[in-house]
Amino acid sequence: MRAVAVIAGTLLILIVVSDAISTLIVTQGRTAAWRPTRIWYHYTWSITRAFALRAPAKAADVALDSYPAVSLLGLLTVWLAGLVVGWGLVYFGLDLTVQGSSDWGTLLYYAGTSLLTPSFGTVHATLPRILTLIEVVTGLGTIALLISYLPTLYGAYSRREARLLTLDDPAGGRITPVRVVAVHAGDGDVDLLYRFFAEWELWTAEILESHVSYPMLALFRSQHTGQSWVTALGVVTDSATLVTACVEGAENREPYLLYRRGRRAVLTIADRLHLTEEGAGPSWLTYDNFEIAWQGLRDLNLPLRDKDEAWLRLQDLRTPYGARLQQLIDYLLAPHGFWGHSAEATLDNEVSDAAAQARARGRSRRRS
Repeated sequence: MRAVAVIAGTLLILIVVSDAISTLIVTQGRTAAWRPTRIWYHYTWSITRAFALRAPAKAADVALDSYPAVSLLGLLTVWLAGLVVGWGLVYFGLDLTVQGSSDWGTLLYYAGTSLLTPSFGTVHATLPRILTLIEVVTGLGTIALLISYLPTLYGAYSRREARLLTLDDPAGGRITPVRVVAVHAGDGDVDLLYRFFAEWELWTAEILESHVSYPMLALFRSQHTGQSWVTALGVVTDSATLVTACVEGAENREPYLLYRRGRRAVLTIADRLHLTEEGAGPSWLTYDNFEIAWQGLRDLNLPLRDKDEAWLRLQDLRTPYGARLQQLIDYLLAPHGFWGHSAEATLDNEVSDAAAQARARGRSRRRS
């Protein structure tokens, strides 16, 4: 029994330490199902999301806005609690005596008080003293590790949000792929549009790197109403996909590069968040919507390819990532659409309606 306690405690300590290192330093692309971080975020986000689907709009926003910071503090608590229990099991297995007592409760209390501060004079044998010092190192090291990486996490968040502030439609209203093209390709001049795609390709690459390394960033919501990183990713990627499919020569230029980067970002981040391959509901990619987009591109005097060929190319290009993008938007409870700062006059009502529709879709998907 004592040997089992030592083995179990040592294993728990190693699991917690390796999980902290893997989460904040190694940041591998896939995580095992037993990892404390994965279990923590899976259940806490599921609970928060379920609450947001049913709560009034203001309460839902408070919960979703507060979740990232609270979840990080909770994750640290989980790590420290795991270390306390692990070291308590080790001390119990070694039959350590603390001030004349060796029961489980006393040893667990000793492990807790020794996690961040050495308990000098409490134990006198050499081995318990060495183990106590190692425990202090693991406790302080875990806290220091998280604190040292907070600037990295929030730096990535700030860079992501700063770029979102530049995605705007001077005409106001919700930003669509066709409007992105129209704003940046007036009179058929594609040079400005291609520069726009080149700049957003860099943003998309940074999103891919940071959100795969630290998937909890995907749950950090924007501070600005009507804006979300996942809907912005969808808008710019769909814009690049539309131009690549419809405009002559775009398949060898910046739009195609952004399309490839955006497609990979959607698929990889969805995989990193462990989203299941389930249906995402109806797609906006219908022939009627294509007709509207096609007419908008024609009005811009862009060098378009054959219409039927463009329709087939658009389907081939968007099909690989379209359903996963919709899953990401629904999973994060992001309102469908993106609104820039020029949409202030219509922002509140449109975003409120879109948020209500997103919650309604989430409730219906849970029931099904």
